[in-house]
Amino acid sequence: MHPWIDDNQSFKEFCQGIPAGQPVALDTEFAWTKTYFPVFALLQIGLDREHAALVDALAITDWSPLAEILTDASRRKICFSAGNDLPILCRACGGILPNHIFDVQIAAGFCGEPSTQSLKAVIEGHLNISLAKSETRSDWTIRPLTPKQLEYAADDVVLLPELAEFFQRKLEANGNLAWVQEEMDTLYCQAEAYRLPHLEDAWKRLGAIRRLTNAAARRRAIALAIWREATARERNLARPRLLSDEQLLWCAYEAPASKEQLFLMPDCWPKRIRPIAEELLAVIANPPAEPQQQKEVFLPREKLNAMVKRIQGLIQKRAQERGIDPAMVGSRHDAEHSAACRLQGKPDSGRLTQGWRGKLMQDAMKLLG
Repeated sequence: MHPWIDDNQSFKEFCQGIPAGQPVALDTEFAWTKTYFPVFALLQIGLDREHAALVDALAITDWSPLAEILTDASRRKICFSAGNDLPILCRACGGILPNHIFDVQIAAGFCGEPSTQSLKAVIEGHLNISLAKSETRSDWTIRPLTPKQLEYAADDVVLLPELAEFFQRKLEANGNLAWVQEEMDTLYCQAEAYRLPHLEDAWKRLGAIRRLTNAAARRRAIALAIWREATARERNLARPRLLSDEQLLWCAYEAPASKEQLFLMPDCWPKRIRPIAEELLAVIANPPAEPQQQKEVFLPREKLNAMVKRIQGLIQKRAQERGIDPAMVGSRHDAEHSAACRLQGKPDSGRLTQGWRGKLMQDAMKLLG
């Protein structure tokens, strides 16, 4: 059984006892139903199959030992789908920036494997070990955790160092090691990766707002989405605990002018809405003018689709030649951006022109004429 750590001193001693430069595997368990920011419940630290620790994140108040590990350039931090874990870890550590991250999921994508496969699939495929996943939907904030939960949590880290070594060798052999490290540095080691989205873009999360044809309703919907996002962050509440998407759109359409009218919204729980009613009514009554959008140049859909298809074909070809999952190289959105720039005669500064992607695609894109 791996040690359970639930006090600052023991946590510090464990971290300081890890040999200098030794890679560590990191994973988190969290709850994310009622709050805007995830509730950090458990930290798993793995060194190898025999050595790991489970850290009670609800009990630890001094995360400086973890901050030292995350910022230690001599020590590789091994994760799986690190985009889920690093924002939580860096937030707990006061907003520090990590370095020397190795994401096994991404590494697999640079070795010709699907870049979205699960840890269970990777472990079964390469280590021939079947992991039990019965605790995937556990509530990690309840104490004490069960033996099954503890076993499940440890399994997520104890095999990662072996997988990292396996993919390291494959990356060295196929020539993609420098590119995968560039990708991880861009995704996980830059301040931009941890900045919250701009509040003024909050409405873009709701596709229905884009389809609103009533200008006044659209202005109200945009204003409500921005208000909801700002308030959710400030009060650390999940967005639906303020207004669900359905309720937001109802308010935008119906424009209630009183509390009585406001309480007619779908699935209204007056106890929840009453404390924010005045704020909602003020936003609904006085939405700011919608920002002037840059006029889009019309492109014939058939012509655009044909160019997108050609670019996607080039992505597929070059990715396969280099042994990379094509999804790692570029999405349809990336292809559409490059296609639109090319058809409009505009410079293309999209992802397909940047960094390792630019090196991979540069000669191929010239074939487009």
